[in-house]
Amino acid sequence: MPPNLPESSGLRHAGRIVGREIAIALGLASGAAVLAHWSPPGPPAGAANMAWTAWLVAAILACAFRAMSHADELAERLGEPIGTILLTVSAITIEVAAVSAMMIGSQADTKVARDTMFSVLMLILNLLLGAAMIAGGKRETEQEFNAQSAAAYLPLVIALATVTLILPRFTTSEEGGWMSNPMQAFVGVASLVIYGVFLAMQTTRHREFFAYHGHSERMADADALSESIGEGPAARQAPLGPTVALLVLSLVAVVAIAEGLAGRVRSLLEATGVPGAIGGVFIAALVPAPEGLAALRAARRDDMQRSVNILLGSALSTIGLTVPAVIAIAFLTGAEPEFGLEPPYIVLLVSTLLIATVNLERGRTNALQGVVHLLLFLAWIATILDEAAGRR
Repeated sequence: MPPNLPESSGLRHAGRIVGREIAIALGLASGAAVLAHWSPPGPPAGAANMAWTAWLVAAILACAFRAMSHADELAERLGEPIGTILLTVSAITIEVAAVSAMMIGSQADTKVARDTMFSVLMLILNLLLGAAMIAGGKRETEQEFNAQSAAAYLPLVIALATVTLILPRFTTSEEGGWMSNPMQAFVGVASLVIYGVFLAMQTTRHREFFAYHGHSERMADADALSESIGEGPAARQAPLGPTVALLVLSLVAVVAIAEGLAGRVRSLLEATGVPGAIGGVFIAALVPAPEGLAALRAARRDDMQRSVNILLGSALSTIGLTVPAVIAIAFLTGAEPEFGLEPPYIVLLVSTLLIATVNLERGRTNALQGVVHLLLFLAWIATILDEAAGRR
C-alpha cells in the first residue's frame, strides 16, 4: 500500500464532510430564516400552523446541533480550556438569541427572560449533569475529574444566581421580583465583569484547574495508534477555515429562526391551553440540547472533566452573559423584566446549587449522584404542573 494512501483517504473524507455540511447548513439557513416569519392562514392551533411550528422547531434544532457539532470539533482541536470556551460562547449565542426574540415578541410577559434562564439552569444542573453522571457510571463505578474546576465554577454560579434570581424577590426598591434601574445596571455590569475576569483567569494562570491529565494521556495513546493506520481524528478532520465558516453560518440561522419562532410558539401554547411555564421549559430545552449531547458523549468516553467543564461553563455563562443582554434590551425597548423567582423555585434553585456543590467537591462522580439530580429535575416539573393546576 502506498505510504500516502491514509492521508489521501482522510482528505477525501474531509472533503465529503465539508460538502455535506455546506449543503445542509445553507438549506436550513436560507429556508428557515425566510419562512419563520410567514404564518399559514387559520387559527394558531390549526393543523397547518401546528405543522409549520413543528417544522421550525426541527429546523432550529438541526441548525443548533450543526453549530455545536462544528464547535465541538474545533474544541477538540484547540484543547482545554479554549475548546470549552468556544463551545460555551456558541451555546450562549443561541440562548441570547432565543431569550431576546421572546422578550421582543412578548412585551406583555415580564417573566419570560427569568423563566428561560432558570429553566436552562435546572436543565443543565439537574437533567444533563445527572444524565452525564449516570452515563459515566455505566462504564466506570466512579469517574474522576479535577475538583479545582468545580471549585472555580460553582462559587461564581452561586453568587450570580443569588444576586440575579433570588435577591430581587427580597429587595424593597421595587415590589415583587423587579429591580430598580440602578440595581439592574449594577447586576448587568457585575455579571459581565465577573464573567470576563473568570475567562481571563481560565485562559491564563489557572488553565490547569480545568484539565484532568489522566484521561488526556489515555486518549492521546489511543489517538496516536488510530492515526498510525489512517483512522484517527487527524484523518477525519475537515479543514479549519470551512469549519469556522459553517459554525458562524449555523449560528446565524439559529438567530434568524428564533426571531420568528418565539411568538408562534407562544400563540400556539395560549390557543391550546398549555401552561406558560411549560412553554418556557420547551424553549429553554432548545438551548442546551446540543451542548448537553456533547457533555453526554464525553461522559460515555470516560471524560468527566470535559462534561463538567461544558455543563458548569454553560451554567455560568447563562447568567454571566444572558443577564447583561436582557438588561440591555430592557433599557433599549422600555421592557420591565422581572428577575426574582417565586418561593417554591427559590427552594429548588438553592437545593440544586447545594447538592451540585456537595456532589462535585471530591472530584469523583457516580450514578447514585446522578439519580439525585434527576429527582430534583422531576420535582421542578411537578411543581410547575402543581402550580398550573392550582390556578385553574
